[in-house]
Amino acid sequence: MTKTWLGRTSLRKKRLWLPLLLTLLLIFLSVVTQRPTLTKATWIWDAQLIASQPEEIVAFAKQNQINLIYLQIKPVEISPRDYRTFNRLASRAGIKVEALSGDPNWVFMRNRDSIGDLIAWVKAFNNRVAEDERFQGIHVDIEPYLLPEWKKERDGVVLQWMKNMEYLVAETKKDTSLLVSADLPFWIDSVHVPGTQEPLSSWMLQRLDSITLMAYRNFADGPNGILSIVEKIVDDANDQKQRSVIVGVNILDSGEGAHVSFHERGTEEMMSELAILHRALADNPGYGGSAIHDYESWKQVSQREEKL
Repeated sequence: MTKTWLGRTSLRKKRLWLPLLLTLLLIFLSVVTQRPTLTKATWIWDAQLIASQPEEIVAFAKQNQINLIYLQIKPVEISPRDYRTFNRLASRAGIKVEALSGDPNWVFMRNRDSIGDLIAWVKAFNNRVAEDERFQGIHVDIEPYLLPEWKKERDGVVLQWMKNMEYLVAETKKDTSLLVSADLPFWIDSVHVPGTQEPLSSWMLQRLDSITLMAYRNFADGPNGILSIVEKIVDDANDQKQRSVIVGVNILDSGEGAHVSFHERGTEEMMSELAILHRALADNPGYGGSAIHDYESWKQVSQREEKL
């Protein structure tokens, strides 16, 4: 009798525990599957390329697992038809396209109309085309620190930059689901919101859907390596917004020093260093992925390597 009673009790416990275990498993799988896919992006600065070689660009992107392209907007030079065709090809390949533009002088409020023109053009374009031909967001590259005013009156420039970024986000988000992102230097956390100790990077993270840090180094580990120059901003993003920091590296032939580009080291070493970066940052909720600057340079180096 005792043996039978224990057997029934054990069976009853199994019946009670099984649904709980299944529920926990489903919750775990739900969390895992809902984790956003990491970004692998590139920039296309010469929009003429989408008119002459759209299939070639998309094939290169697929081969290199690119899932996001920042595509420069040239409304006068490039026809809406060419943008529609390229966006459709990219969409069918699982690649998102964001409208790219910017200028250092966009930092000044007197030039806000240029930002407004970009937003208006993207919205009008998206309203006229099929869903798979639309831009998924607006990506700006402003870089006001290239201007002489940056050294002379930084606080005033920063305040205007902040106001124009607020305008960019507010106007873009009116009646759309467009994402808003920006290129920022890796040292942006050393600049503070005027009159406060808040890093400008933190302020930007709070307002933008994502930021792409121009962490232009050709090695991941060690002093002044990619990891060391982005870790503070990624840590900040961990507390603020998931997958919001995309780490950009350079393969452009640069005159800024041997350490800032993978142009000479090549694509294999670039991917090896990016793998180190990914392994180090993958568990950070604020880490959104990587970006390679830019498509043309990347392709040129790839073609150079094919000839060896």
